[in-house]
Amino acid sequence: MEAQLSNAQFEDFFEGLGNAPSILPDELTDYYLRCAGCECPDIRVRRLIGVAAEKFMSDILGDAYQLSKTRDDRPGVLTVQDLSAALNEHGIHIDRPQYVAESSTTGNIAFPK
Repeated sequence: MEAQLSNAQFEDFFEGLGNAPSILPDELTDYYLRCAGCECPDIRVRRLIGVAAEKFMSDILGDAYQLSKTRDDRPGVLTVQDLSAALNEHGIHIDRPQYVAESSTTGNIAFPK
């Protein structure tokens, strides 16, 4: 059963968002909100969105780290494959390119294993 907040508890939480430090800078949250076509003048709402984004990223990175610990080749090293698998579990599907340029100046091409 999920915990429910009373109106007073919610108001205290919501008011506290205006002063709460965030891992994601407000400017980053504002930028992506503008890119999505959202204009939100209330800093508390923008910070709430930032907190939700932090939680989402934390969940994905935690899952990716757990996957990295289960591999035999290099346990504890986070790879793109681990991140891709964790994103896939959250419904985000990414495709890796057939090749990746190592450097724009050398022209070397690395093929993923």
